[in-house]
Amino acid sequence: MMMEFANKKNVKVISLIIAAIFVIGVFVLSLTQSNFGKETGVSDSAIGCVEYQNIMRGAPGLNEVQVTMREEVTNAQKEFDEKSKGMNDADKSKLMKEYQEKLTAKEKELLDPVTKKVNDAIAAVGKRKGLVIVVDKSTVVYGGADVTADVTAELKKSK
Repeated sequence: MMMEFANKKNVKVISLIIAAIFVIGVFVLSLTQSNFGKETGVSDSAIGCVEYQNIMRGAPGLNEVQVTMREEVTNAQKEFDEKSKGMNDADKSKLMKEYQEKLTAKEKELLDPVTKKVNDAIAAVGKRKGLVIVVDKSTVVYGGADVTADVTAELKKSK
């Protein structure tokens, strides 16, 4: 009986020690994350935001991508109509899935260079303005420097 009591007491003491270490660890972590006592030189406006969809709509090369994709879709529809004549529904469905995958891959292939240009322009503006991070404006509730116009100007420069 005495042994059980001693074990319960030891368990409580060990639990308290673990809890204290955890609390101290959280406190130290919060101090290091908040840069307590350090001058960082980064202002509150070190976060930028952009209207990504608007930038993409006006990105150089996007019109060409859209024209090419319309042609690809038209050609794929014609090919599908020719190949699917006389097929049962299961085979048509399988063929349709293949064409959709091809079109998706083509769209990615065509859009990747445009997206890279936009992302590079965002990075260039962010670096030039001393921003630590740039996020999509739709995710921002408060604050952040809107650099959409600067990114659009950067894209026009790089044409």
